[in-house]
Amino acid sequence: MPFNRPSNFQWTRFAGLASQWAIALIALMYFGRYLDRKLLSVDAKPLFIWVLPFLFILFSLLRIIKDTKNK
Repeated sequence: MPFNRPSNFQWTRFAGLASQWAIALIALMYFGRYLDRKLLSVDAKPLFIWVLPFLFILFSLLRIIKDTKNK
């Protein structure tokens, strides 16, 4: 039997978003630093440490906009 929630409880889907973002951003920064050290030369400017968190933020914001858009 499906459980029908009132529409005003949609905010609960995004309640833990801040902690999920914090964990994901920290993990992506460490992974980006690892990739920068392994793939780029010592004199190169860091690339992955900036690109990976940026892409995560971009795609997650697009997903939030898509999920909350009025139909």
